Amino acid sequence: MRKGFNPNKDKTLQTQIASHRVIIPIYIPNSEGYFTEAFDVLKVCVTSLLETINEDTKITLISNAATEEVNNYIKQLWEEGKIDRVVYNAQNVGKMNAIMAETRASFEAFITYADADVFFDKGWLKQTYTMFSEVPNAGFVSMNPTPKNLHFAEATLLSKLGTVLWGKKPVNQVCRYDDLRHFHESIDRDKDATDAMFNNGVAYLVYKKYIIGAGHFCCTIKKEPTLQYVPKQPSEKAVSGKSENTYLDIPFNKTGLYRLSSPKAFVWHMGNTLEKDWAEAKLTSLEGYIEDDFYFNSLPKGRSHFIIKLIPYSMQLLLVRILMKLNVIQK
Repeated sequence: MRKGFNPNKDKTLQTQIASHRVIIPIYIPNSEGYFTEAFDVLKVCVTSLLETINEDTKITLISNAATEEVNNYIKQLWEEGKIDRVVYNAQNVGKMNAIMAETRASFEAFITYADADVFFDKGWLKQTYTMFSEVPNAGFVSMNPTPKNLHFAEATLLSKLGTVLWGKKPVNQVCRYDDLRHFHESIDRDKDATDAMFNNGVAYLVYKKYIIGAGHFCCTIKKEPTLQYVPKQPSEKAVSGKSENTYLDIPFNKTGLYRLSSPKAFVWHMGNTLEKDWAEAKLTSLEGYIEDDFYFNSLPKGRSHFIIKLIPYSMQLLLVRILMKLNVIQK
């Protein structure tokens, strides 16, 4: 039985909707073995993020059955008003299920996905905004250089075929060695891999500036075009197992928008072991930093190249495979 009158009935809400959201899934089930330093890494990640955003950016932290200590830390951030949304999953629902559910529940038109071991450096947000501004047809950007990462960039490669044929440059003329080496170290790749990429690799550039191809340890997407192609059924994988391909890479590629990365690193992958001296120095460098005011909803919408719309997706994959076999496109 209802008694009285609901004071919120027909009330107009005074809400301020941002246009950019950062979503970070967190899986730290214990503090042993692989996860011994994960909580310390997470705290550096979140601190760097809070120091480098402006009012147009909101933050969601998703706990995938994390420890009580981690959950208490997240709760404190929310109570202090430093983040505006928290999701607590009693069970680990998997990385892609967690972030896609939150993406669908978000109003923001631009979404940044970041792993819980990302360090956000000065200017990463402005760089993200600038890439979308200067390349309106961009739909997936990474703030870390990823030359030779052409997986799931078929639509971009075919749209910019002139660039592929005539706009390539040696990696060592586009990227800094230290930027590449830091990322490779964080994923336990040896120095030979970095040397080979830096000295012998080719980077395909859009407008002689941004690199075709991008990874997704930290990336920003245009939400609505991508969501059109994301499967409705949940992923059966906790992490990896090609789940990122199915729920992020392939859906984005089908949009026909460009997938690009910055030639300079503005975000850093820390991995599961904290380099304390490096982290302390980087955090110190952020003290007093204030990001400019700008708004992602002011960006042009952009659209996929008209030729890409005429080519079935399966044919796009085949064409790029042929071009790679003929060494027109060098992986």
